[in-house]
Amino acid sequence: MARDEPVINPDFESFAEHYGCAVVPARVRHPKDKALVENAVKLMYRSVYVDLEGQIFHNLESLNEAILRSLEKFNARNLTRRKESRRQLFEAVERDNLRPLPANRYQMRQRAVATVQRNSYVTLHKHHYSVPVQYVGKRVELVYDTDTIDIFHGFTHVATHHRNDTPYEYTTKPSHNLPGRKGSCESDIAELLSRAAQIDNIVLHYLRAVIEDRRYPELAFRVCRGIMKLEKKYGQERLVSGCAAAMDARLYSVSDMVDILESGADADYLPGADADGNDRQTPSHRNIRGKEYFAASIKLSANNNEQHGNEQ
Repeated sequence: MARDEPVINPDFESFAEHYGCAVVPARVRHPKDKALVENAVKLMYRSVYVDLEGQIFHNLESLNEAILRSLEKFNARNLTRRKESRRQLFEAVERDNLRPLPANRYQMRQRAVATVQRNSYVTLHKHHYSVPVQYVGKRVELVYDTDTIDIFHGFTHVATHHRNDTPYEYTTKPSHNLPGRKGSCESDIAELLSRAAQIDNIVLHYLRAVIEDRRYPELAFRVCRGIMKLEKKYGQERLVSGCAAAMDARLYSVSDMVDILESGADADYLPGADADGNDRQTPSHRNIRGKEYFAASIKLSANNNEQHGNEQ
């Protein structure tokens, strides 16, 4: 029941857990349970407020420093009808029973719920963070502050990442074994670049431009691999000319390369094409009809006109 086990505010409970404290709520309709605490807060507030009244602060740091100086003076003052101050009682009674404070101060943390995508990433503020592959398709909770993100599935801690708010980029851990990846992207990219150098320097320079444009190694590897696969369908000569055309147009995707090769936009970059394009080698394509098609069409049209005139 709520009377026997009251619900604690999650943020306050997390604060108490960080500092190793227990939250014991005051009883309902028992105002004396909080009297000592509230009276101490009232006395401290009055003392600090009097010291700071009339002062002007231009930043939070200077205000906190002034409050700390006033608080030290308040704790050094003797208690009413006693010879000890709060500082003296703390040193004599409480200090030896307390544990050291945590190395890091508590930070308020926010929470969000997300579904692990098929590529084994979750998204927070448009940035993607990797999650172990066994959690693909499952709902996870993201608990985050200004520095870190902790990912939980139920009561299981799944991963911890340093927070990065750069949109549309990826933060990954190799230990998560992302689907479809065997080994490092860097080594695979190096192999593709070596193969590109064997074909032509134009292909090599273009793939490097693709890598710089993508920035994230996983995505850069996939695009470079897709571009290199086009060699099987179009041949090395067309691949080189397509890379040259794409480089000039600053197009860095597989779909852009396919459009260039399918439409023949790389014709000016083929061997034998002069600067004016008068000796352009038109690539073979089912949508490019050529002069033979139009010669046949003109002959057919002339025959139809002649037949129509004879009938009249």
